[in-house]
Amino acid sequence: MFNKKRIIWFFVIFFVLGFVGYFGVGVFDYLEIVKIEKAIAGGGCPGMDGGRISLVREPCILDTPASNPTTCGISCPMATTAWGPACVNYIEVNTTGQLGTIFLTPPIGFVYSGGGTHPTAGMDFLYCGASNAIPWVIGIPGVAASRTKKLVDTFKFIVAGFKD
Repeated sequence: MFNKKRIIWFFVIFFVLGFVGYFGVGVFDYLEIVKIEKAIAGGGCPGMDGGRISLVREPCILDTPASNPTTCGISCPMATTAWGPACVNYIEVNTTGQLGTIFLTPPIGFVYSGGGTHPTAGMDFLYCGASNAIPWVIGIPGVAASRTKKLVDTFKFIVAGFKD
């Protein structure tokens, strides 16, 4: 029935399938992030950057003081600078990237690429668009894509070590 050899093979196959399942989920998201990186590197956008998200401000709401009720200067100061009274239709994402500290203002309901569903502080990002106030594509990796990227980077590091 079950001898020692079959039990060992069962656990080896179980471990390999678990490993493939754990990392395999993020392969498609990882490939989408790589595609976005290549498109941005090709320079098809007037505005582009990549780095880390430092702060997400949402929702942008109109200020309550009677002196200035038509801006979001308190909740989203940069979105107000870019959009004025239309600031309530956007969220403000403050980032630190290649261009320094900038902000992005994706509209509410924006569809992010790369497997991430919503930006949070500490996530990596890539953006391409007319400007930082008008992003066309924002790529944020999901958890599974981040795991796959770490695995690929580790593999590349090991291969580079053997080449020397």
